[in-house]
Amino acid sequence: MKYFVFWIFILCYQVNVSQTDSIIKFGQDLIYKNNLDQAVDFYQKHLINPSSKKQEVNLLLGLADVYKLKLDYKNANDNYIKSFNVIKKLKDKQLEFLYYVKIAEFFRKRAKHNEAIEQLNKASVILKDTIIQDRLLVQYFNRKAALFTEYYNINDSTLYYSNKSLNLAKKINDKDGIFYSLLEISGVYERKKDYNTSIQYIEELIDFSKQNNMHQQEADAYISYIMALARSNQLNKALAAALYAADFSKKNNFLYNQIIFLDNIQNLYFRLNDTEKAYQYLKQRLELTTKYNEIKKEELVINLETQYKLADKENQIKINNLEIINQKKALASNKVNLYIALILIVFVIGVALLIAFLLKRSRNSNKQLQLLSKENEFLLSEANHRINNNLQLVVILITNQLKKASEAEGIQLKNILTKVEAISTLHKHLYKNDDKRSVDISSYLRDVKVSFFDVFKENDISTNFDITSFKINTDQAMYLGLLLTELLINSIKHAFKQQDYKVIDFTLRLNNGFLLFRYSDNGISVRDKFIKPKLVDKICRQLEMNYDISTDNGFTFSMSKKINDE
Repeated sequence: MKYFVFWIFILCYQVNVSQTDSIIKFGQDLIYKNNLDQAVDFYQKHLINPSSKKQEVNLLLGLADVYKLKLDYKNANDNYIKSFNVIKKLKDKQLEFLYYVKIAEFFRKRAKHNEAIEQLNKASVILKDTIIQDRLLVQYFNRKAALFTEYYNINDSTLYYSNKSLNLAKKINDKDGIFYSLLEISGVYERKKDYNTSIQYIEELIDFSKQNNMHQQEADAYISYIMALARSNQLNKALAAALYAADFSKKNNFLYNQIIFLDNIQNLYFRLNDTEKAYQYLKQRLELTTKYNEIKKEELVINLETQYKLADKENQIKINNLEIINQKKALASNKVNLYIALILIVFVIGVALLIAFLLKRSRNSNKQLQLLSKENEFLLSEANHRINNNLQLVVILITNQLKKASEAEGIQLKNILTKVEAISTLHKHLYKNDDKRSVDISSYLRDVKVSFFDVFKENDISTNFDITSFKINTDQAMYLGLLLTELLINSIKHAFKQQDYKVIDFTLRLNNGFLLFRYSDNGISVRDKFIKPKLVDKICRQLEMNYDISTDNGFTFSMSKKINDE
């Protein structure tokens, strides 16, 4: 009889686990198909009455992933925190390991690579003492590979961790793991300029995602596919793929992917000398970018309204609590204290009425100020947006003129082009930011670096950029962007002569209120020579900075400046 009861228990447990797994799997399938609104409803419905704490954690993590894909980082972060609070009570090492991997990817997606590395290090500590499930290791190794691609730029490490992830994913038939591991591997071949191998991998991935109904993955694969085709000069094939991918993204409501594909189509038409089509798709891309920014603004307004309502309710509760306390004190007092309490109550009511009157008048004034402030912010954002669009048109016109120019004219035009792109990048940050008076210098200068990516590859130049993230006013940011651009141009044009190993190092830090700027290359052409670049000197005078240039071991430029809290 006791064996019969035991087997009944085992059967019930297996049924329960199977149901739990099927719920989590269904939610994941909704994410694969990009049915994000349906996925939010699905997870919230099952979170009302989860079958277990473990299921609750997986549902919270799934809901956080959905909000992350919707770029709603506040709700994503809230659900990650809720999941971790449940995990701490469960003391489940598998779920804790999964949480650190998920939150690392959350930071990586927002380009906060140092925070992502910190979270993966916490997962590594658990891995030393605990046997972790294969499905979790797939995600862990894959995210390690992604960081070695994006942050460390070490292809061998990317390949090592991608293969570890791929072998485990194949073992347990983890389709998502297989896809992203192979995508990282294809990227290694693309960076090594083995475009044929890279393209072959990506074409197999596209077929794989189609067969398994993985829409988001298919869109991600097309981004790498178009880039590899374009860099291997298969422009017509790249254009056909980009046109299909843009249409595919539109049908599946992948707004962010659609913007990327329209940008690729515009650039490909320019390379194919079809300027009319290029302008047509540039216009479409700018319209979608505006739509995307409007969506983010609407989300911000909704969040602000919600916060205001909550604060208003809390204030009302505090006022009610104060009235109850005063009433209890009045009832507990003796006859003499009763008269005093009555006087105090009358006084308090008078003060409350005065405060209420002042608050009402202040609230009306604040509402008017908020409306004016929002209007000003919107107009400033639109101005920066229009300036950015016009600068992009200038970039396009210079690029078009560059094709017709002689070699000597081409060098001058390229110098102008890089500086216009640096200013355009600044305005792109301004119209995306809520604060129009300052920008994040790390994000801005890394975007400036990205504009040189192809030039670095063509000249086999390695780069090491270490930029601390902090806010700086827009004028100073613009001059720093122009200064970095000019130093990079000088290094690329003049520094290296028949060198196999070429490297550029750049550090920007904020230390006790001082901005420390240091740039160097290992070029041999100016070694032990006295140089004073004219434009660099002019920019430093605009920044009111003193600087030092050393040519003892290559070229080194350094300076520091007190940053005011303006």
